[in-house]
Amino acid sequence: MLSQLAKRAPGLAAAACTAGGGAVVAKSLPADWHVNSVPASIVLGAAAANAAPAAVREAIAPGLKFATSTILRSGIVLVGAKLSAAQVLALGWTTVPAAACSVGAGVVAIPMLAARAGLTPKLGALLAAGTSICGVGAGVAATLEILAQTAALFRTGHGHRSHRARDCGDAGRGRSRSRQRRR
Repeated sequence: MLSQLAKRAPGLAAAACTAGGGAVVAKSLPADWHVNSVPASIVLGAAAANAAPAAVREAIAPGLKFATSTILRSGIVLVGAKLSAAQVLALGWTTVPAAACSVGAGVVAIPMLAARAGLTPKLGALLAAGTSICGVGAGVAATLEILAQTAALFRTGHGHRSHRARDCGDAGRGRSRSRQRRR
């Protein structure tokens, strides 16, 4: 357990610094821009990740993976539960079925609409999570999971051309494979 913590510590520290930096950036922007710390942290983290040398990225990877999976998902659940509980208390228990139907309809309908638009199933799931569940937090968590699965696919050698065409769409034509089949 202690060795896992030591292995994750640099990445957890990087994630905490990025979140703190995002909060400082958001506070320093004019109030009428309405930028909060979440998107500021995402942009700051993306810029830092692209600027960092490979050795640094490798050293912080275990902690970032833990922060962007376990910690982020836990935070999303806690924020969603807090928000939902506050709304239910304010509006009454009749909001529970309405909220469940709204989220359920979004999770079912959005991937179907995305498929009809020719988007990949993973992008449809990302749009459904971000729209139906709780916005940016769910979208970021889903994006990170999709990226992690894609990276694992290529690391294991299963990411050859047929998988890329299926998962990412045909870059040459701008259409996904499922849309090509329908034509």
